[in-house]
Amino acid sequence: MLFKVYNQIKTLKYLFKTMKGILRTMLCQFTFRNYRSYRDETVLSMQATSMREFERSLIECPDGQSFLPVAAVYGPNAGGKSNLLEALDYIRSAVARPIRLLSASTDAPEGNRSSIPRCSAFEFDDVSAAKPTEFELYYRAGEHEYRYALSVHADEIVSEGLWRRKLGASRTAMLFEREGTGVELGPTLRKLVTAARFNPSLPYLSFLCINFDAPVIKEAASWFLDGVFLNYNSSYLEQMLEQLLDEDDSLEITRFLRAVDVRIDGFRVEKAPEWRGQRVFVKHEVYGKGYELRLSEESAGTQKLMGLASFLLAALERGGTVVVDELDAKLHPKLLRYVILLFKDPEVNKSGAQLIFSSQDVSTMRNDVFRRDEIWFAARGEGEASQLWSLADIHEANGNLVSKNAAFDKQYLSGRYGADPYLTRIEEWD
Repeated sequence: MLFKVYNQIKTLKYLFKTMKGILRTMLCQFTFRNYRSYRDETVLSMQATSMREFERSLIECPDGQSFLPVAAVYGPNAGGKSNLLEALDYIRSAVARPIRLLSASTDAPEGNRSSIPRCSAFEFDDVSAAKPTEFELYYRAGEHEYRYALSVHADEIVSEGLWRRKLGASRTAMLFEREGTGVELGPTLRKLVTAARFNPSLPYLSFLCINFDAPVIKEAASWFLDGVFLNYNSSYLEQMLEQLLDEDDSLEITRFLRAVDVRIDGFRVEKAPEWRGQRVFVKHEVYGKGYELRLSEESAGTQKLMGLASFLLAALERGGTVVVDELDAKLHPKLLRYVILLFKDPEVNKSGAQLIFSSQDVSTMRNDVFRRDEIWFAARGEGEASQLWSLADIHEANGNLVSKNAAFDKQYLSGRYGADPYLTRIEEWD
């Protein structure tokens, strides 16, 4: 397990470095079906609706389209929150991982692996198990909007395709389409791609990015390389994040932490042989005297914030999508609110960064924090299949949409939005 963590740290270091030089990217829409607890087609849209609230916080594009800076997913335990985020990470890492490993970890065993990660289909349906899992992404990079589709059955790629259109244009051009091992190239790539043979166990987009140094290919792959997925269900996450901290970022991270009233005076990194990682010492000044504590001796919340700050600040400065499972874990509700509002402040989020996260903390589910289309719910429905829906699509008993001035948290806990957290059933035990 530790060796696996070591390799994860190496690839995350490469990812963190590459984040600092990538063009602006943005997620528009994610669609998938037949993945883990999700049987039916499921859509997470980051395109803003016409609702007139928090308009200043929206990410505005040159073609007049507006996108959400934040999406928060709520719901009961085992409802599908984590599976939704992991589905998004699956397609991201399926493309990015081969590129990162060949660039950063060719000396590690993982660098020689040549197959796509195994994909788990819907768990409670024998018919679904025999069908492929389907993913589709709409994302923007530079001056183009891309559509990428990937179909996977277990560890075999069934089909794949990439299309793009220039922002403001109506025509969409096919870059490539793949069925099994057969690939058809569009006119743009036909001029650039000379090699016909590729590893059929890997996405063709990964193959292109690894083997051809062309602007169109780099742009098409940029969203996948730009994204970050952090899972706070992992007991090794704090250890991994400690290895990412760079002393050159001490001033910036310290400023961020002091803004949320975490009182530190910087940190230093003590280098060690690579296989042992590095040690981080946090500086404190008490009554004019300096002290140091190992990062591992700090509170769990401080450890999380220090590791998380690197990714949040990089995204806010340069753009990109940060996905965090259980963002609220070990964070005070006021700190969680502060992080959310950073992404919703156009003076801070000047590069159009996006934060997508799951949470159990409903104290932030308020109309002074979120637009209605930024709040999503995941829960199991018929046949134990997870379902996803937005607060923006919920209608009251009178047929009207939920008011933008409603007490979202109280109405959710009362069961009016579905995704029932089971509180009413527990109350019935008395």
